[in-house]
Order: sequence, then structure tokens, then C-alpha cells
Amino acid sequence: MTDILLVDFGTSRVKSVVVSLDSGDVLDEAQIASPVPRFGPLGEVEVSAESYWSALEATAGALATRHPQIKALWLCSELHGVIVADPAGVPITPYISWRDGRASSIDASGSSTFDRMNDRSELFFSLTGMKLRPGLPILSLAFLAAQNQLPDAFRLFTLSDWLLWRGGERDPGVHVSIAAGTGLYDLGRREWSGPLYELAGLHGRTIVTPRIAPVGEVAGRIRLGTLDLPVFGCVGDVQSAAAGTGFPKAAQLLVNLGTGSQVLRSTPAIPIGIERRPGADGADFAAITHIPSGRALSVFAELLDGSAKLGGGVPFFWSKFSQLSAAEVLDAKLEVDLNVFEAAWRYRCGGVVGGINEGRFSPADLMAGIARGWLAQYAQAMDRLDPSRQEDTFLVSGGLSRRANFIVPVMSALCGRAARLAEVVTGEETLDGLLAMSRTLKPAI
Repeated sequence: MTDILLVDFGTSRVKSVVVSLDSGDVLDEAQIASPVPRFGPLGEVEVSAESYWSALEATAGALATRHPQIKALWLCSELHGVIVADPAGVPITPYISWRDGRASSIDASGSSTFDRMNDRSELFFSLTGMKLRPGLPILSLAFLAAQNQLPDAFRLFTLSDWLLWRGGERDPGVHVSIAAGTGLYDLGRREWSGPLYELAGLHGRTIVTPRIAPVGEVAGRIRLGTLDLPVFGCVGDVQSAAAGTGFPKAAQLLVNLGTGSQVLRSTPAIPIGIERRPGADGADFAAITHIPSGRALSVFAELLDGSAKLGGGVPFFWSKFSQLSAAEVLDAKLEVDLNVFEAAWRYRCGGVVGGINEGRFSPADLMAGIARGWLAQYAQAMDRLDPSRQEDTFLVSGGLSRRANFIVPVMSALCGRAARLAEVVTGEETLDGLLAMSRTLKPAI
């Protein structure tokens, strides 16, 4: 039997499991809450780089000690985070999160880094396949460069290759999905991009970036406990979760519901103006990302739960939300816009609750309206990706997809397409994806 470690560094949790590659059975697991970020006055969202290594030791390291027969580690992580280190690999910034908003802060010029770079957003889109939005590493680096906070030479780490480096690897690799998520990678030419460095004001600097390691190639080796393990994957969590659902073989459309959310479509012709993302297998797919989901729902939960606490009551949002029926959600009269953060898909001036009328504005009415507004987004996104409605079935996945029984039937009703909840083998679709990828390499391990 061959046992391997699967590790997912998510926004809310770090989870590791030991899996039998032969049977797919989970033999052991360990998880902890993800490291807590620090929030700064300019919108900074930073996490100690060392705390991520500590989280890996507390989960995968503990499992490696208990299971010395483990042969390899497969890794996925959240996208759009970055660490700046000196040429020797010593961090000079914390991990700058995908939630970081410093590039949107107004400086002495009366504008922001984001405003100035947005003037060349068409160039950015043509090279990266992404829309320029707050939180992308290219913007955080552009801000630091404008503030003279970057050295002339530095090493750029994403979370995956930082963990490899910290574990002893001196030539760490990452999957193309991680590289593309920085906004500094030309997705068409499949290379780190000089024009994008120039766009961010980084030209003239010596920047060391991780090599690109396709799925199936060893990204590096890492020391955990007494083991020296080859590491594979180093793929984005979105791509890993998609692979775990069976997308695109199981269905050509996929809705992923988590802290953030996406709708993905496998198609040879990506519609004009639609973003593209590299999948785990290297093929690009059409994508609408940053659709408000768990992060936005938490904003409304804070309002209702905070109101309950002020009145001497107890929080109720998530328990009552999960008990809503499909009929209640479909019959909701309130119109709720969940675009409450700047990087959201259709952000304008913040979220909105409309259609308020006397006798129809109870907490239950509001929660039903929130639920309908949340799920209606995916009908609109699918119609953007598949305007001719060639696909009549879609997969539903992600941590929130099983939070309430109304989710799948309401989405199906609103979309006019058949929804199918993705099956989970290991307990997490991201880990399922790593397992699926690892099984293609069984002879090589």
C-alpha cells in the first residue's frame, strides 16, 4: 500500500489528511484554523509568514510523525497571496493576503495605485486573462514600489513555494494557476512577464520568481518530522476543488460556493470579455470569479447577530438561514445585492437591500431575500458564460453547498438548468482533487 499526505491551505482552515492511494480511504487527519491576519489602517491584510509554516507542522508534520510510511505530499493553497523576501529568501514583508486593500487607498496625488493602473486594465486583461481588481499581488507590489518600500532585488514567494523554501527546498516550483494568480504571469505566453512588471512599476528590479511545475512534476522536497518528502501539486485551491468534482468530465459547468465563489465553464471558445483561468490539467477554462458568497453572507450575519446581541439575545443567523425552505427563498420579496466588498464581481457602491415594505421586513424576510439574491447571481453568471444555453446541467460544489437543503433546488429553479451536488470522498473537494491528481502519478511515487 502507498500512503500520501494531502494538504489544503484554505482561507479559514488548514487541513491535512493521510490517504491510501490504493483505496482512497482517509487513514488520519489533522486541521487547525488558518493563521489570523492583521488588519492595517490603509486596508492592509497581512499574516505572519512563519505562522503558515507552524500551521503546516501542526497538521501535516504531526501526521508525518504518526505515519512514517508516507511517500509524498500533495499541496493546494488559496490564490492571490504574496510574500516579498530578500535574495537570500528571508521575508521582508508578511504574507500579503488576497483580501488586502492598500492599493485602493488614496495617496497625496488624490488617486490610488488601483486607479492609476486601471487606466491600463485592457493590457492587463489581455496578458493575464483576469480583470484588474483589489487584492491581486501585482497591485500590492505596485503600491509598495510607489512607496519606495521594495528593494532593487528581491525574491517573490506565493504561499506554496514559501512553504517549500521554509522546508528546505531551494528551487521551489508552483503550478501555473498559482503563478497566474499573482497578476505578473502572461497566461498566453506561459511566462513571467516583463510588460506586467513594467505596468506595476517594477521594471529595473531583479525579481526571482518560482519555476513552473506542471501537475506530475515534483515541485520540491520538504522536511517534516523525520521525513524528507517529494511535494506535488502546489496548485490553486479553486483548481484543485474543480478537479475533485470531476469537472469538466462530469459536467461542463461548475459553481463553487465558498468564502468566495466562482462559476467555471469548459469551452474551446471563451466569450469576449470573460476571464480565463488555467485548470489543474493546464487547459484554460472560462471563469467568472469573486462572486459574493460566504464573505458577503457574513456581513449580513454580523448585522443580524449583532442586533440580537445588543438586545440581550443570542446569534441566530446561520442556524435560521440553514432552516429556510426552498419555497421561502423563491418567494422572497426583498431584493438584496451582496456586492459589499470592492473586489466583488459587480461592485458599484456597496450592497443594497431594496423592496422594503411595511409588514415584509422581518429577520426571516431579510434572510430569505439574502438567500435568493445570493443564489440568483449564479443564474446570471452561467448565462454570461453560456448565453446560448448549450449546457443544461451544472455541478454545485464548495463548503457552503451543503450548508442548507434549499441551496441546490433553488439554484436549479433560478437557473433553469439541472443542478447536481458534487460527491465528496475525503470530506473536502480540494483534497479530493489532490487525490485524483495523485492517482494519475501512482507509478511515479
